[in-house]
Amino acid sequence: MLLQLLTAVAALAGAACSLLAEGSGAAAVAGILPFTAGGFIYLGTVSVIPEILRNSGPAQALLQLLALLAGVAMMLLVAHYE
Repeated sequence: MLLQLLTAVAALAGAACSLLAEGSGAAAVAGILPFTAGGFIYLGTVSVIPEILRNSGPAQALLQLLALLAGVAMMLLVAHYE
């Protein structure tokens, strides 16, 4: 319960920071986007890859890993062309 509360407080703090940085311009966005994308990539790799390797064969694990890398590539493309 305490960790869930900590997660909720962190989400509220992140929302407050984004609302405060909204009028800051491109400099704030340039600092926030890489941090957020890195967080998603970290969570994906730390939580998904061990699960993939534990519950599937080598061919299935390779396909799922390639799908994860394709998702990262899509994030890079969206960030580049946005």
